[in-house]
Amino acid sequence: MFRQEETFIGGWQDKTIEAMQRRRFEQMVAQLPPLGSSRLENLGAGAFERKLEQCWQDVPRKPMRAQQENEVWRTVLGSIEQQADCLSQEEHALVERALILGGCAQIEDTLELEAARALSLRLWANVGMISGKPYVELERPVVQPVARAFAREEHEAVRRRFDVFHGFMTSTLYRVGAMDDRQPQQMILRDVLGKQGRNELALQLARRYLWASYDCVDYSDGVLLVHSALADPRHMIADGRRKTGMLLPPQSLQTSMDILPEEIPLQRELELAIAGTLRDGLREQDVARTIRFLCKQGAPLAAMEEVLQSSMIVYLSASVRGALADMYYMLPKWMECSEDASFQ
Repeated sequence: MFRQEETFIGGWQDKTIEAMQRRRFEQMVAQLPPLGSSRLENLGAGAFERKLEQCWQDVPRKPMRAQQENEVWRTVLGSIEQQADCLSQEEHALVERALILGGCAQIEDTLELEAARALSLRLWANVGMISGKPYVELERPVVQPVARAFAREEHEAVRRRFDVFHGFMTSTLYRVGAMDDRQPQQMILRDVLGKQGRNELALQLARRYLWASYDCVDYSDGVLLVHSALADPRHMIADGRRKTGMLLPPQSLQTSMDILPEEIPLQRELELAIAGTLRDGLREQDVARTIRFLCKQGAPLAAMEEVLQSSMIVYLSASVRGALADMYYMLPKWMECSEDASFQ
């Protein structure tokens, strides 16, 4: 989903993937109304119009409120099968769980909350709070149609192709950090949806799939897809690093990858060095992964040491500093950062 602009007042501690996801979850939850108040039928005139302006489907305008609501559901149900085929993985899983639970499900984490937000933009769902917890509720007119759409054989075939595409796209973003969304759109049209020529609905579906599946930011030339661990892509944008021409055929990669083969020994070295030194509840693999993501986005070595120290119950040893230095100097990075760079 599109990121809200952030100011990292706490330095590199605020740029870990865990800190970013925690802030995003808290920000979104703080904005949620009680569940049910955002149902289309319950919105006031102004909120109803804003909902239609923001939605991901083009709904023709009608003069009367009842006519307009009927037009909304006519439009939504008219492409419900295609929309169901092109949900992000998180949206798809959330809809499946909601269907099993009778149309409403509790939201567990940041990824699910962002998926629920995307579903609300498709006009399928309303998102809100019950007893201090976030929930998603499918709008009544779509519950049975989307269940039937999920049961189609064609749906299973499209989802398998999307799984392959998602795996290679996730791996590509890990390699490059950020890239323009136009080439992936064309790959979805050709390799997943099998569309040739200009097809406006398919192009819209491909675009919405990418925007619902990956972190996005606007820039002057379009939309940039960003790895979720990259806190500040502005430097990549400023440097003109809008990656194109580097996507492999999706058949060449079946699973997503969040570590390169040459990075595995570096991560393992750090895991072994910090084993037995971490605060309660922390795992060596998770802490080393967090440090690796900081290194990928150009954190100075001193910042990596500071963030790691906050996770440990003892001072950094010589072996830990050596493992950090190996990671810092040998890990392929999305962005380079000088040793004397500020933490902001």
